[in-house]
Amino acid sequence: MSTRDPSASPARIPAGEDVPVLIVGAGSAGLTLAIDLARRGVSFRIIERGKQPFAGSRGKGLQPRTIEIFEQLGMIEAFLNASAPYPPIVNYGVGENGPQVIAAKTDARPGEPYPLSLMIPQWRTEEILRARLADLGGQVEFGVEFAGLAETENGVEARVMVDGQAQTITCAWLIGTDGARSTVRKTLGIGYPGETGTFRMLIADLPVANLSADGWHRWPKAPGGQFALCPLAKTNSFQLSAELTTDDTPDQTREAIQALIAARTGDPSLIAGEPTWTSIYRVNFRLADAYRRGHAFIAGDAAHAHPPTGGQGLNTSVQDSFNLGWKLAAVLRGADAALLDTYESERRDIGAGVLAMSKGLLTQMTDKADMRRGRDTLQLDLNYRASPIAAEARSHPGKVQAGDRVPDATIIDPEGQTVRLFDLLRHPDFTLLAIGGAAISGALARPGMRMVEIDRGPGTWQDRAGELRANCGLEGDCLMLIRPDGYLAVAADAGAEDEVDGWFR
Repeated sequence: MSTRDPSASPARIPAGEDVPVLIVGAGSAGLTLAIDLARRGVSFRIIERGKQPFAGSRGKGLQPRTIEIFEQLGMIEAFLNASAPYPPIVNYGVGENGPQVIAAKTDARPGEPYPLSLMIPQWRTEEILRARLADLGGQVEFGVEFAGLAETENGVEARVMVDGQAQTITCAWLIGTDGARSTVRKTLGIGYPGETGTFRMLIADLPVANLSADGWHRWPKAPGGQFALCPLAKTNSFQLSAELTTDDTPDQTREAIQALIAARTGDPSLIAGEPTWTSIYRVNFRLADAYRRGHAFIAGDAAHAHPPTGGQGLNTSVQDSFNLGWKLAAVLRGADAALLDTYESERRDIGAGVLAMSKGLLTQMTDKADMRRGRDTLQLDLNYRASPIAAEARSHPGKVQAGDRVPDATIIDPEGQTVRLFDLLRHPDFTLLAIGGAAISGALARPGMRMVEIDRGPGTWQDRAGELRANCGLEGDCLMLIRPDGYLAVAADAGAEDEVDGWFR
């Protein structure tokens, strides 16, 4: 179910209790971080309070930027095989001419290999992530509950409970990816301000007979509140979403759900199967006051809570971890620990922006029954231009500037083979593109940094079709240092090697 990445190193999982990194929570954020550390050869433990994996569909959408990350982590085939594009939305009862069908529109641009969001239930996403982690030698420790921590001079002593017995795990860095009710966040004393919304939903996964899987069926004006049945890609189930207009807890048996379907849709031919998962969800809008305290961090839902509109929660969580993983690895290899401060400065601003957008989409859905989404939900345009580690030093900056996501492009290797830039970025360290100009000085070479000289004469790579220059909007020869997470760290004019060297120093 996963694809082995030949550039990754197997994880060194310790037999004892001490470890450089302890990850608390094995949802999508925790698993992504574990995979990223594992392929870098960083030792870690990942613990999960639950005794078995999450079984529901709650986060069912992958945005294009997340899909790119999963490609870089060596899982693209598994995710493409297990998912499908979102079906068109079919709205019932909103007009006089029958159901209203709204098909998703693409805004495909050069350098974006995955222009569409993909549907995949959360349980399957996490299943693929666990399989990839196993490929790299890691595994989740289920049934291990985080119970507290004590900060030490060089790290954290975490107290955990295993079968009712207290144990201590000593680690250099602790990461809380344990959800919106995060025990790690509460233990650290980090505030989680915001508001609890009035919008509540019953969510369930179940088969529904006599209903086409070719559309996301919605009854925006159903008696009792909005109602939807969304087919879950590559399964025989639908995700049921039913607005709740009282604070009562509804019956969640198959019989009660059958009655709910009939009442909300007015279609007695729709037959509910046995639910495999149900949940009562109340919308929250929250953003943590801080993402770090000493040697401990929070990521994912522990740091931000979004309404489900726009499919941002799981995706933002994955990207939190992908931002943090390479920085942790660098510091553990000897980089200045101040690098870790940029995790909060980069990701908390992103979290605030995504939260505001999701809140606006929820208002749009509840007030106008409108579920159309724009490009901003794809997360391809999010950037770190304001980051203290983004250095734009070109005399004529291009369209893609320091702090931006670097777009894909096809280039020609020295043997004449066509290669995607994204294939080059699958290794877990920095990539330096030297585009035009004179040959790079050997003094710039560093362990783990891949240097790719392009259009610098015989024996170098070639941008024959000009795709790389066009996609990046380059206005001249330049140096582009790409971070391990695919964002541009340094952009300098060709020959200005001191800018790159200075950034590393």
